[in-house]
Amino acid sequence: MPGVTQAGPIDLGGPVGRLLHRRPLKNNTVMQSIGVDPVSGDVYTLQIMEGGLRLPDESASLDWLTRKKQGDLCLTRLNPAGAVTGHMYLRGFGHGVNLGVENRGGAVHLWTETASLPNRSSEGYGSAVTSFAFASGTVLDFGSSRHTPPYTPDPAARFVTPTIDRGANELVLRFTLDGATHWERYDLARATAGDWVPLQRITPQIPSDGEDFQGYASHDGVLYTLKGQPLVKAPLPGNTYLSVFDWATGALIAHQHITAGPGLEYREPEGLTVVVRDGTPHLLFGFACEDTGPRTCTIMSLSGAPETDGVKVLTDWLPIPLAAGVTVDTHPPRGRVISLAGTTVLQLSGTLKGSFDQDAVLGTLPDALTPTVTARCSVPRNHTGGVSVARVEAGSDRLLRLYGGRAENAVTWVQLDSFSAVWS
Repeated sequence: MPGVTQAGPIDLGGPVGRLLHRRPLKNNTVMQSIGVDPVSGDVYTLQIMEGGLRLPDESASLDWLTRKKQGDLCLTRLNPAGAVTGHMYLRGFGHGVNLGVENRGGAVHLWTETASLPNRSSEGYGSAVTSFAFASGTVLDFGSSRHTPPYTPDPAARFVTPTIDRGANELVLRFTLDGATHWERYDLARATAGDWVPLQRITPQIPSDGEDFQGYASHDGVLYTLKGQPLVKAPLPGNTYLSVFDWATGALIAHQHITAGPGLEYREPEGLTVVVRDGTPHLLFGFACEDTGPRTCTIMSLSGAPETDGVKVLTDWLPIPLAAGVTVDTHPPRGRVISLAGTTVLQLSGTLKGSFDQDAVLGTLPDALTPTVTARCSVPRNHTGGVSVARVEAGSDRLLRLYGGRAENAVTWVQLDSFSAVWS
């Protein structure tokens, strides 16, 4: 079977890092899928359009149930720091189950489902796939000349969705046909040109754990799948599961219960993709967060990098911007996340000074350093009044806080180099 290699899957039971933390999207609905521009690192997400929107050519606003039935989607672009930088609306496309992102010489093209058809629950799902150029602020309708001709593996296929395998330069489709769920591989360049020749079809048996299917990805000869439900249906530790299958045989290689992000609200698994940074693959999986909205997007990361002397770096040193009134003493603050002997740890460094006569905010954590459950540690401070330590906390709200300063015993400097706390 051409194109299939077996480089080994990313360890599903390895330590979990973070890409984005509780970031709002363009619409207030649940995120459905994620994709990443391999050049810029921009993140793209799909979600069903929120209710109450009226697009320029519509005579009235439509409610969410109507948008869902029609298969109307919102496509959001976020920069690597998590800020929304663009969006599109896709009418008649589907549910947004999966997404592929290409960068063609600086122009971003998206692969999505399209030709939406309602299921028995009046939810629109794609019956074909297409690609189109990202054009922020525009509305794209199914049937427009702005997207490529829709392709379906079979006229009777339903729930047809795409992803891109960057390791093999292939497009992978998932669809249901004749009562079973299948995956097919295609050469990406040929499919882009409209030459659809399937290379292989597999019909793996997905474990029942997790109930709801939430996304898939493919890389280096293996297929990854994501299943699970929000905490309102499956309380902590939740029922989020990742599985990996061998493309050569369709056999199950690994199956893992994912307990990362225990402090997230709602925590519904949504979206799966693989990105490659400096030659190292990373499996990204998303959680739709917050209950009732506005919903937010959290993206976790499993790294394919090996351990070195028992240490696996999940996020290398990142600077921590300072709050007003806080200045650098000997060296600026920064942080990293590592796995040490199986425990994920947040490490901080830096010495800060100020005049803290009450509890105070020291700075703002980047998303990749932000925990879902508060991480805290005692650190050295100026020695006065018999007190030589203060407490520093990294919160799930991205704030780095200092505790212990009082009017009668102000903190004038604090050293973060000894901060090492369990992170999740």
